[in-house]
Amino acid sequence: MKVEIIEPSGCCFGVNSAINTVIKIKKENPTTPIYILGMLVHNETVIDQINKLGIITLKGNIEDEIKALNDGIVIFTAHGHDKKLDDIAKSRHLKVVDTTCAFVKYNHHLVTQAINENHQVIFIGKKNHPEANATLAIDANVFLFDNHEPFDYTLIKDKFPRIVCQTTISMSEAKEIFNTIQKHIPQAVFLKSICHATIQRQEALNHLNHKTDLILIVGSFTSNNTRKLFELAKKIYPKKKIIQIQSKADLLSQNLDNYQYVSIIGGASTPKTILEDIKDYLNKR
Repeated sequence: MKVEIIEPSGCCFGVNSAINTVIKIKKENPTTPIYILGMLVHNETVIDQINKLGIITLKGNIEDEIKALNDGIVIFTAHGHDKKLDDIAKSRHLKVVDTTCAFVKYNHHLVTQAINENHQVIFIGKKNHPEANATLAIDANVFLFDNHEPFDYTLIKDKFPRIVCQTTISMSEAKEIFNTIQKHIPQAVFLKSICHATIQRQEALNHLNHKTDLILIVGSFTSNNTRKLFELAKKIYPKKKIIQIQSKADLLSQNLDNYQYVSIIGGASTPKTILEDIKDYLNKR
């Protein structure tokens, strides 16, 4: 069996930055209670490692969680958050640390700029995803387009609305949705807003070795960019075996005897150590 890890691999800049920030905060404040408001990044292995440091991940309603705290440090995740939460945290005398990904911040800049220029914004994203929630919170004139639900075009009064995407959506899906929007709003303006790490991994799927007969998409099932890689792989390679897994453990029950060439590709929040662990396991079979 030939096993190949597809590049780029490992956590993207935004994920690494969030993880390193949290570790640094813990070292600087060893005895202070530290709380992360939601999943710092969408990867269970990373979350487990952070929790072992004594950092508490809060998974309930963020606003309610903040209001229940009396002291300590609260960390907002890489996905962004409603800025009113900063004021609530400060009113509780909590120290605030923001690990929002730079690319998510850039998208928030695009949205804010569009609103300031009196444009409405259609945000292509996943309903209830923390990044989508954070972007929708910017202004009432930001409207979610989730491909799995009907969109109410009567809400859009602007002839030139700006179209912004969740950073982890697939390029092909974004283009299809934009074409659909243009049928209703011909002069809608598409803004480049998908992160480079997401695009690079999607492009890498198009250039797999022709001998590949098994594709392993590695990442959390809560990770939107990983899910989009899985969906894209199935679309590009309908005749190949494609499996989404979180770690080596998910392979233990799989019958892999008939596969000769395996391509492993990780989501942008999947540590490279997980990919290497999978490769070692397959090579030793």
